[in-house]
Amino acid sequence: MAEFTVVLHRDDAHDAQLTDEERARAWAAHLGFQQHCAEQGWEIVTTRALGAASRGRSLRSDGRAGVVVTDGPYAETAEQVAGFYLVARTSLGALTEAVSALVLNGESVEIRPTVRFVDGVPVDGIDAVSAPAS
Repeated sequence: MAEFTVVLHRDDAHDAQLTDEERARAWAAHLGFQQHCAEQGWEIVTTRALGAASRGRSLRSDGRAGVVVTDGPYAETAEQVAGFYLVARTSLGALTEAVSALVLNGESVEIRPTVRFVDGVPVDGIDAVSAPAS
C-alpha cells in the first residue's frame, strides 16, 4: 500500500457564494470521507484547509536568478488549492473511488503519490517523482 496526497481545489469567488445547504453538504462529504478512511484502515496522516488564496503570497522566478513576490495567487486560473489530505495505506484505485464523494459544489480534486525523504534521500515512492515513460 502507498501514500497519496489528495489536493483539494476551489474557486474562492464561487465558494463565497455557496448556500448554507451547499456548505453543510460539503462538510458532510468530508466527514463521510474521513469515516470511510477509518473503516478501511487507511491512515489520514494529516489534513489541512488553506485560507483564501487572496490572503496568500506567491513567489516565482523572474528568469534572471531573482524572485518576484506577489500578494495573492499568481496562477492563471480562478481555481486555487484549498486544502489537502495525506492518506496512507491505500491504493490509487480505492482512494479515487472514495474521493469522488468530495467533488461537489464545483470543486475538483487531484490525487498524487507522495515521496518520503529521509536526510534528503527518497526512501519510498521514488517512482512518483518523475512522469511514467511513454
